[in-house]
Amino acid sequence: MGTRLWRGMLVASTILGGLLLGCDQVSAPPATDAPTVADLEVTPDSVNAADLPPDLVNDSTAQVPLRVSVRAWDPDGEIERVSFTFEPVANPQGAAFGRLQATEGGRYAREFAVSVPATRDEAYALRVYAVDSDSLASNQAIGRFRFVPASE
Repeated sequence: MGTRLWRGMLVASTILGGLLLGCDQVSAPPATDAPTVADLEVTPDSVNAADLPPDLVNDSTAQVPLRVSVRAWDPDGEIERVSFTFEPVANPQGAAFGRLQATEGGRYAREFAVSVPATRDEAYALRVYAVDSDSLASNQAIGRFRFVPASE
């Protein structure tokens, strides 16, 4: 009786092994390269509230116009989008976020206004990254901006 059991197990393992060896192997997709961002420009890089037009500053907030520009490229595909976040360095919390638009020469840019506390001397980080058509994210280009309240 024991021989029949072993013979049955041997036949079953041979059939199973043959089935496994006969399966097609799934190959990994070709390696792709992530996009890259570089040459970030934040204009202006600092603002004193006293230099802003009076209609952009009230008791608690200031509207600061910024221009952001970055170079982005993807060695094996196309850039799907270039996004940014703008947040206080001391307490990261997305104060603003959005997308940059393609311009000439592989650059992406946008002009927008950020709302910042008018009475607080604060540094802000602007982080920019790209995503390509393969959904791969780039490195981050990080810029700085500083807001200085008006002197009393």
